[in-house]
Amino acid sequence: MALGFYLCAIVYPVIRVWTWHEPAGALGEVVGWILLCVALFTPLGLFIARFMLRLRFPEQLMQWIYVAIASCFLLLPVVLVLEIARWVPGFPAGFEPLIAITSALGLAAYAALNARRVVVKTVQIANTTNLADHSIVQLSDVHIGSRSTAYLDAIVDKVISLQPTWIVITGDLLDSAAVGVDELAPLKRIAERTLWVTGNHERYEGLDKVTSLLQAINIKTLRNATFDAKPFQFIGIDDHDSSNFLISMLQQLQPVEDAYRVLLYHRPHGMHEASDWGADLMLVGHTHRGQIFPFHFVVNRFFEYSYGTYQFDRMTLHVSSGTGTWGPILRLGSRNEITHVVFA
Repeated sequence: MALGFYLCAIVYPVIRVWTWHEPAGALGEVVGWILLCVALFTPLGLFIARFMLRLRFPEQLMQWIYVAIASCFLLLPVVLVLEIARWVPGFPAGFEPLIAITSALGLAAYAALNARRVVVKTVQIANTTNLADHSIVQLSDVHIGSRSTAYLDAIVDKVISLQPTWIVITGDLLDSAAVGVDELAPLKRIAERTLWVTGNHERYEGLDKVTSLLQAINIKTLRNATFDAKPFQFIGIDDHDSSNFLISMLQQLQPVEDAYRVLLYHRPHGMHEASDWGADLMLVGHTHRGQIFPFHFVVNRFFEYSYGTYQFDRMTLHVSSGTGTWGPILRLGSRNEITHVVFA
């Protein structure tokens, strides 16, 4: 699957632009070959270095590498359009490389601006008038490390303005071993009413270490446990690659009969079982809604419910598109969201 994605999303558009390129002289040909090799082998080299050899690079360098890779990725939709446009009478033949590269860079510039905006997504839960005085804010996939402390500070400002009863963080709050208490300091302003559950990136950085960081700033961590906060019961389950883990953990926990039960988990797995267990609301993230188009199609291949609000018998599921970004600070066809759950 990964190889197929690499060949389709990176190799094909880069090679196609290169075949359209007509170098002016020997120097132009050499430059073309160099750019071709960089575009093709940087993503592969990064994958091997980070995920196979577990090497660490400076965060600033990583951001530039991620943006470069994403710009290659953005060539794909442009090249597909050009493949058709080249057959239209009057198309300026010979300008394909210029059009492709300029368009990809333009999309990258827009995606960079879009990734710096945060919107509030309101999710209204009907037939809950007994909870009308309460609301819940969900943050998910903030990715401090990829994103800055200043970005987190701006998020906290928005959260405070919503005046929620509770704030929940459904995993991937951070994604770097360099993140410490200082980088998470803005959360101190909302810590007394904030709950956190693990995501896959917390597993990568070490669950015990991350848990200690959050406990140091007085954020309550829910790890395969419940928290009674009438009229709510919050249930927090550790992230796991298998949905069977969520199911087995729920079987060990007891729903409170007269509470509105809010299940906090990182990814959209096990929804039917969660509803059968007795959850009223399930809040998840992880998918980023694909983050950068056309990666949406890959995410949709793995997750039937990749973004939005759905109903499973008694239970409402909301899948957040994420409050931050992982890798390149780019969003195309998606947005950074703070979810505001209101009851009516």
